[in-house]
Amino acid sequence: MTTTNVDSMITRMQALAAAASGKPVASDNQAGSGVDFSAVLKNAIENVNTAQNSAQAKAQSFATGASDTSLEDVIVSLQKANLSLQGMIAVRNRLVDAYKEVTNLQV
Repeated sequence: MTTTNVDSMITRMQALAAAASGKPVASDNQAGSGVDFSAVLKNAIENVNTAQNSAQAKAQSFATGASDTSLEDVIVSLQKANLSLQGMIAVRNRLVDAYKEVTNLQV
């Protein structure tokens, strides 16, 4: 998941929160683009899963003594997997906060 996708998702969530609270909503070209939120979220989760599996495979390959796997490759792939997981956790936390904010709105 790219930063642009996350920023776009946050912007849309803020627009929904503003609309629910009765504030005027600024027009946005992306609002009518028809991006499927569940597809974006599913794609991001699959990317994190792929990074985790790749890192685990490289670590296991290095541990078994495969000659084509270097320690640097293992460390880099583990760090990439860790960063992607941390990013996904941050997005999840923002989604939970937005959900709590929307559920606390009085209609």
